[in-house]
Amino acid sequence: MCSVSYIPWNNGYILTSNRDEDPGRETLGPEQILLAGGRRVIAPRDALQGGSWIGMDDTGRAACLLNGAFGRHRREPPYRKSRGHFVLEALENTDFESYTRQVRLHGVEPFTLLMIAPDRVLKLLWDGMRKYQFSLAAQSRHLWSSPTLYLPREHAKKETYFKEALFNRKRDPEDLLEIHGDRQDTPFILERPGVRTVSITQIVCGGQEARLYYRTRHQGIGTDAPGETIGF
Repeated sequence: MCSVSYIPWNNGYILTSNRDEDPGRETLGPEQILLAGGRRVIAPRDALQGGSWIGMDDTGRAACLLNGAFGRHRREPPYRKSRGHFVLEALENTDFESYTRQVRLHGVEPFTLLMIAPDRVLKLLWDGMRKYQFSLAAQSRHLWSSPTLYLPREHAKKETYFKEALFNRKRDPEDLLEIHGDRQDTPFILERPGVRTVSITQIVCGGQEARLYYRTRHQGIGTDAPGETIGF
């Protein structure tokens, strides 16, 4: 997984994620989860490993996972821990920066973890040997693709579509969902043997609004399951 976009919006942000996965892998819909220390989180969960690929907490922060770091890697299981647990771990911590310094990642498959707050965007990469931390501009738009599924030229094609699709739009949550393929297929929708876009999740944080929208794809014959929205 995945394709993820970020744009600043209404003194906050819109974070939208397409999950590209084996369609036979069971997923649990979003729900409120109480973490250690009393912090509340909303996230969908992977039924097999119990982790998540995206979530938000009750302070307006979000975390989102992409498989891989700088490029495709050779898998060497078994791994010590599922990557999806780091999404919930990051949200459990009150400070993203200190979390990235302290987290132990040996024995974990390479990944990219995005950590978003209304005023900052952090990116943690783990390549299997070292971790790297980047601070990105919170007032700029960003687009990421999982390097395990998308070659650089494929990401560049998606980036071109993203920029063109945003041109002359209001750039509101509905526009971003449409770009990600919530209504009809776009270059953000993946269809390959054994892996495809199985869901779209969007986190909206701005003004008095903090909510997560989630919709599965290809759950019925010729139809998609309706989306659901949950917030604090």
